[in-house]
Amino acid sequence: MAWISLFLLMVSVRAADLPMFLTKHSNDTLRFITMDGRYAYVQKKPGVLGLVSSFRSVDFLTDSGQSDFLVKGSRFEERLLIESIPNVHTEYNLLKNHKIHVVDWGNTVTKEVGTGKASRLHLEDEWVTYFNPLERSIFIQNLETQKKYAIKLGAKSNPFFVPEVEMINQNTVVYTDTNEAGFSAIISYNLLEGKSSVLYKSPGSGTKIELCQHKTYLAMGEFPHDGVSRGSKIMHVTLSKGSSNLAGFEALYSSNLGDLGNLICRETGIYFIKNLTNAKTAVSKKMEVSWIDLRTRKVEVRSAMDSVSQLVEMNGRVLVPLRGDFYVVEGKFNIGTDILKSLPVDSKEELPLDL
Repeated sequence: MAWISLFLLMVSVRAADLPMFLTKHSNDTLRFITMDGRYAYVQKKPGVLGLVSSFRSVDFLTDSGQSDFLVKGSRFEERLLIESIPNVHTEYNLLKNHKIHVVDWGNTVTKEVGTGKASRLHLEDEWVTYFNPLERSIFIQNLETQKKYAIKLGAKSNPFFVPEVEMINQNTVVYTDTNEAGFSAIISYNLLEGKSSVLYKSPGSGTKIELCQHKTYLAMGEFPHDGVSRGSKIMHVTLSKGSSNLAGFEALYSSNLGDLGNLICRETGIYFIKNLTNAKTAVSKKMEVSWIDLRTRKVEVRSAMDSVSQLVEMNGRVLVPLRGDFYVVEGKFNIGTDILKSLPVDSKEELPLDL
């Protein structure tokens, strides 16, 4: 136990009670809200998604009566992705695909992109990627030119595996994959040449690799699956403008404990869920939101909740969902008032709603 105590001395604990996220919308129906609360995407009822803005509301996307919705943005704030999940309460197939739509920021005119899951926006929101588990393929599509590519993953089907995908530039995609022996890897793929190269391969089986990216760097985290006795680590590589060179991942953090991960990249550091105990089972582990500073490489514990299981990024806000509520790690936490700021005449946020 001496090594555990020594390690904890290296971690700065600034844990405190996180403020609860307060809005005018029910947590059960809220799917996405901007930092200032001006645009809120709300599930009005099963199969109906609405946009609420400036005291006005419009239902703009309708699917089957059993559908639920995921709404995702990016730091570029140009577009949003909407995944429509069919038969969410009656069909629990892990290979089930979702309908994926795209909509301009604050707008209501949607366009269907394809079917799959784990969709992401990239590169000024001009590109979208998503994974089709039935075809075992990652699809990459330019939303302006409609040019489309596909990357076929390994032959073995694993219903629990969903790849992580990041685009470094319009020609380079970085993604994760696993082989039949359970070893994870990070792969770089050149869309123009149709060639791939392995950037990193796990030294052991039973781990998952996560990716996240910000303006100047790409980060990877490797964390053990529950029940696997392996440590955790986070690494990063600096991104040079116009370059596809991703060699030379540098270590930021390592631990002998099995962290949960859930990386969120910010400009000066990375959020993740850290394990603070040496417990063997997941229910006994103490998981907290933690922050690693890119410059100093120091780790700070930012929560005191004992059982953090997920981090959610929403328009720059970092949230922890817990027992039906959301708690704010970073960003405004009280946007439940009816006071609206006036917009400049030339603001791009003037309502483009088709009301």
